[in-house]
Amino acid sequence: MAMAPSTAPRLPQLLLLLGILAAARAASREAISQGTDACQSQGFCLRSSLRERSAAPVNVTLYYESLCGGCRGFLVRGLFPTWLMVLEILNVTLVPYGNAREHNVSGSWEFECQHGERECALNKVEACVLDLLDPEAAFLTVVCLEEMDEMEKNLKPCLELYAPKVSPEQVLACATGERGTQLMHRNAELTDALQPPHQYVPWVVVNSKPLKDLSELLSLVCQLYEGDPKPDVCSSMPQAPRDVCYK
Repeated sequence: MAMAPSTAPRLPQLLLLLGILAAARAASREAISQGTDACQSQGFCLRSSLRERSAAPVNVTLYYESLCGGCRGFLVRGLFPTWLMVLEILNVTLVPYGNAREHNVSGSWEFECQHGERECALNKVEACVLDLLDPEAAFLTVVCLEEMDEMEKNLKPCLELYAPKVSPEQVLACATGERGTQLMHRNAELTDALQPPHQYVPWVVVNSKPLKDLSELLSLVCQLYEGDPKPDVCSSMPQAPRDVCYK
């Protein structure tokens, strides 16, 4: 008897492979402080372990909105690969809000998003993911969600992949409650405080300065990192297309 095909959401194979690589890099980084036994006990490590950082990391902040095609493309195909390649020298902050507007209505904050109410809801979901999870798991989970066409349906498999101890119900309770509103208000304040103000999203700030050409992210991170030695990839700089959503 033929078996019915599974209806479970399928994560793209490329994303799974990158997730495995990210986990291996994280294990390698932990092995730096714990010794080579950590690699053996965890079952995997990159052949060449991550170098211990010898200087302050380069800070990259992405101001974005969840349903902007340019934001999704940059996050998945630009920022994520850069993070994987220079994880040890990079500190990434995500601010999901973008071109939204907030209004104080009788003492409560309400939000109007560029791509409608669904985007506001997803912005809150991603803000709660970033609030509830540790930084690496949160970043990977947001990338996983942004890779999907139906983000709401894929919250569960993305969490199972990167943060199995956190349930979708926890994230949704945050997103639909007061905490989600607080996080959105905070992101609105962070976005509105940008100097110079953002002109479009994705808006990327590297060490407090806006990055106008997103294809230069990797090369700029390598340039700004003052430690020695630098990651091997800094000798080869891939380029990426530029795609934005104007205000």
